Amino acid sequence: MSDKPVDVIEAAIRSAFTSYPKEDDSDWRSPHWIKPEECVHLAQGILLELQAKGFEIVKRQT
Repeated sequence: MSDKPVDVIEAAIRSAFTSYPKEDDSDWRSPHWIKPEECVHLAQGILLELQAKGFEIVKRQT
């Protein structure tokens, strides 16, 4: 997995839809429910909004 924040956020969004399904929606887990490019778009939007509000994502040294 990439260390780029947008890639980490994208993977988290995708994981949220497949790993934590809504119990009352049978299509929730469908791989077609949200497309990878939609996850990328959401991740980029989140990063832009965080930057606009003065937040910065940094990776700690391990």
